[in-house]
Order: sequence, then C-alpha cells, then structure tokens
Amino acid sequence: MSNTFCILPWLHLYVNADGSVLPCCIGDYRYPLGDAKNSSIEEIWNNENFKNLRYNMINGLESPHCNACYQSEKMTGNSARTHFNQKFKKYKFLEDFTQPDGYLEKMDFKYLDIRWSNICNFKCRTCCATFSSAWAKEDGNKNVYIFAGGNSNDKLYNELEPYFEGVEEFYFAGGEPLLTDKHYAILEKLITLGKTDVRLRYNSNLSKLKFKNKNVLDLWKHFSDIEIYASIDHYGEKAEYIREGTNWKQVEKNIRQIKEYTPHILLSTNSVISVLNVSTLNNFYNYILENNLYSKKYSPTLYTLIEPDFYNFSVINDNLKHKIIDELKTRNFDENLNAQIDGIIQTLEKTNYNHENRNNFLEQTKIYDRKRNRNLLDYFPELKSI
Repeated sequence: MSNTFCILPWLHLYVNADGSVLPCCIGDYRYPLGDAKNSSIEEIWNNENFKNLRYNMINGLESPHCNACYQSEKMTGNSARTHFNQKFKKYKFLEDFTQPDGYLEKMDFKYLDIRWSNICNFKCRTCCATFSSAWAKEDGNKNVYIFAGGNSNDKLYNELEPYFEGVEEFYFAGGEPLLTDKHYAILEKLITLGKTDVRLRYNSNLSKLKFKNKNVLDLWKHFSDIEIYASIDHYGEKAEYIREGTNWKQVEKNIRQIKEYTPHILLSTNSVISVLNVSTLNNFYNYILENNLYSKKYSPTLYTLIEPDFYNFSVINDNLKHKIIDELKTRNFDENLNAQIDGIIQTLEKTNYNHENRNNFLEQTKIYDRKRNRNLLDYFPELKSI
C-alpha cells in the first residue's frame, strides 16, 4: 500500500451542502472533485478529478484535496486517512479493480456522508454560511438556504437511494442533521427495507429532538448500532459563546433524554479544538465526566482546527502557549482521551505564532461580538494576553 493511499475514494461519497463533492468531510474545499448540482453522481464518480485522485493514491503521489491528512500525519503520525484505512481494511481488494488511469467501474458505496443542506439553528464561531443558515442570515446573504442537490434534494436522494441496501454506515452532520428532512427520509426508508442493523453515526448539536411531526427517539429505537457525537466544544456560558444558539440547560436535558429512552445508543462528544477552548480543555472534560453526559463508554473525538486560520493555534503567543501546554500535561483521563490531548500538545508545540492570524482573530472577534452582544473576555478571561 502506498503512503498516500486512502480507501475512501473506492467506497465512499461525501457531498457538501453547496453541492461540491470532496474525498471526505475534511477534503480541501478549494479542490472539489465535482458538483452534485450540475452532474450526476455516476458522472462524477469517474470524471478526470476522481480518476486522478485514485491514480495518485495508488502511485504514492500527494493530492491537494488531502492536505489536512498530510498535515495531521506530520504533526501526530495519525489522520483520517489512517483511521479509515484501518476501519475499512477488508475492502482493500477494491484497488485491484481499478484501471491504470484511476477508473473504477463499480460504484458500491459502503459509507455515505451527504450534507443535505446548511439548515442550522447555530452560529458556531469556527463555522460559516456554507454550513449554517443562521450564519448566512446574520451575514445578509441573498441565498440563506442552500441544498446539496440544487433547488431541492429530491434528485440527489433518488440517485442515492438504490445504494442504501449496501451501505454499512451513514454519517449525518450539518448543517444540523436533526433539522434535515432527508435524514428522516433515510431512516424511514431503512426501516422499510428492514436494514436496521446499519451503523448510524451523527455529529449533532442536540438542541432539538423533534422535527415537524417526528420525534427522532421513536425512529432511533428501531436501530441497533447508533453513535452520536454531540458537537460540544465546552459547557455552560463558554459553550453558548463558541456555538451561538446553544441553550446549555436544554442540551443537557436532551442528552439525559437520549440516555433514558434510547440507552443502547453510544453517546459521546466531538469537539473542535481551537484557540477558544484549548486553554480549558481539562475543565471541559472533567465536567462531562463528572456529570455523566455520555452513555456507555466515553469515547470523545477531538479535531484540531486548521481553518479558518485565525481561530487555530497560530494566534497564541509563546508565553501563553507554554502555560496552556503545562496545564494540558496535568490531564488525568483514560488512555484514549489522554492520547488525543497529547496530540493537541504536539500540535501546539509545532505551531508557530503568526501575528497576522492573531490580528485577524481580534478583528473577527470584535465584529461578531458586536453583532451578538458578546465580549470575548467575559467568557474567556484566560485569553487576555493574546
């Protein structure tokens, strides 16, 4: 196996809310493989971009689409690429059916991640209008709502529905998936097919458990393998600042409801680690654990933010960085969480201070604090020295 090979372009499809098709959810949006609004999925699957991506991966060549993984591997030795190669290693044989130019005749999806729209009730600081209609409305965009399939998602849904029986995992994220009609259409179709052993994986802000006349808990009871990674970057007022729209008491209430009514669900957290929360990570995870805001084994995922660069670690000066590292080294969690925090420490140590990014951080913070009637230092006094 080449050192740039990733199994995903052989069995996976990711479509962004704006219709752009990428190798996966962290593929570089500047290099889309295609556009689901203007082309069919079958056309995109073997267009020149997709074929070139497979060709490069087979032959050990880097592709600009995959910069996030290359950067992560340089920092920590691990990446989404290494994770998915391990997860879907039984399908490595699919490479053998690839023609020399990267053409792959059979389209047999095992893993689907379709961001059906940007509909979202939150305005997270590290997000943007592409993934949040609330952001788009605040920014005064002409088109507040965007859909992966164009004017509606019906055509895209109809293209993908025939593949549902072969899919092993559906990943729902946003926008906010629990406010997305096609999410419910997929669950109902899977129930009709009797395919309730499929893995359902979510990133959700868990602010709403009801959509129109549907209660998602009633649907989840049909499925045996569900993992929910709550998109939570902190608790209390800090959570409400980072992910604008959060009502922390309601989120806690919903988490407890999920635990009570669907106890078979693995419920954990997925956190974007940025300049805003890296200083107080230990406090955050202590709170989650002490208040039992998870079910089964707590297995959080930590994603170190790369873009936008004015929210990543490059805005942190050396003095503050050393203080943060010293604090993080006091962590005392289980092996998995400790290892991920160690990865955060490694990234901090290898990230150089960038004064321009720091100035952009202060400017962006000022703009959106004014719009949202917030003040950064009221919530994050530990960032005063930035």
